[in-house]
Amino acid sequence: MTITNPRFLFPDLPPELRNEVYNYLSTPDTDSTATNTHLPLQLKNYECKHTDIQICPVHFGSTGLLALQKYQFQEAREYQSWLINNVLELKIGITFKGRVQTFVQADWDKKLVIHLRKLAKQHPWLTKVAKYDIHILWGATDGSLKSRKNKRTTGQIPSEMVKTLMGLMDEDIKRKRGEVNVCLSLGHSLAVGNMLSSTKFGLPDFFSTLPNLDGVKRLVKEVWKGSCLKTTEKAPSFPLILAAPEVQEDLGLLTVDKGLVNWVAQGKGHLVMRKTVVEGSELEVNIGDVRQAEGRGVDHVLKELLEECLGRR
Repeated sequence: MTITNPRFLFPDLPPELRNEVYNYLSTPDTDSTATNTHLPLQLKNYECKHTDIQICPVHFGSTGLLALQKYQFQEAREYQSWLINNVLELKIGITFKGRVQTFVQADWDKKLVIHLRKLAKQHPWLTKVAKYDIHILWGATDGSLKSRKNKRTTGQIPSEMVKTLMGLMDEDIKRKRGEVNVCLSLGHSLAVGNMLSSTKFGLPDFFSTLPNLDGVKRLVKEVWKGSCLKTTEKAPSFPLILAAPEVQEDLGLLTVDKGLVNWVAQGKGHLVMRKTVVEGSELEVNIGDVRQAEGRGVDHVLKELLEECLGRR
C-alpha cells in the first residue's frame, strides 16, 4: 500500500526546536564515522592529468531518521534538507601518480574546473558545503623534486591543486564559514630520497601559501610521512632518482562500505607538522614525534622532513 499523505514525528515542535534536534543528531563524537547514506550525490571518481581524484559528500547524521523518508515522514525530508544546507563535509582524495616533469598546472586546473562546474550544475547545493577534508597522496613516478626547467618546487603543486578545488565553494560561504583541512602524504621512499638529495620537495612552499587561499576562514595544512619500507621494496636511488612510490594501483584514498566512508591506510602514516591559520593569521603549529618506534632514537627521515617544513633546509 502506497502512503501518500505526509506523516509527522514531532507535530507540536516549532521549526527552531526541530532544527535543534537535527543539530544534536548531526554532531559527531570521537567514535563517529562519516557516511554518504541518503545523499543525492555518491562517491565520484575522476582521472585528471597525472592524478586520480575522488569527491564524496558525507555527514555524521542520523541514518535512521533519513530512512523514514520512504514512509512520508515530513521531518525526515526536512532533516535531509537541513543536513545538505548546514553540516555536510566534502571529502576529496587526490593521488598524484604521474610525472612532475611533464605536469602542467594550467592544464590540470582547466580540466578539473570543467568537472567541478558540471558537478555544481547537477548539484547546486555542493557550492554551499563549507567544510573540505582533502588528502593528497604523492606518488610521482619520476620522483622529481622540481618541475621542468626548475621553475617551481614540487611542494607548490598540491597547494595550487587545493586552490583550484576551492573554486567550487561559494565565496560568501568561504569567507564566513569555510573550513579546509589539507593532508599531504609522502611515501617513505620519496622521503628518504628527499633527505639524500640536495634538491628538496619544497615543503615550505606547501605551507607558505596558507594566508593566501582566497579568504577561507579556517585552513589546516598537514604533512605526513608514510610507514617504513617493507623488506620487499627497493630503497631509493641516490641522488636524484627516487624509487617507485608506495601507491597501490587502482586503489583510491577513499573507500565506501555499506554507506560508511573512510580514508584507506595508505593515505597517512606519521605526522610531521600541522599548521592552522584562522582568517589569515597563524594560530597554531603542531610538531610530530620524530622518535623511532619503541624509543629507539631519532627517526632521521622524519627529522629531515620536519627541518624542511620549518624552513631550515
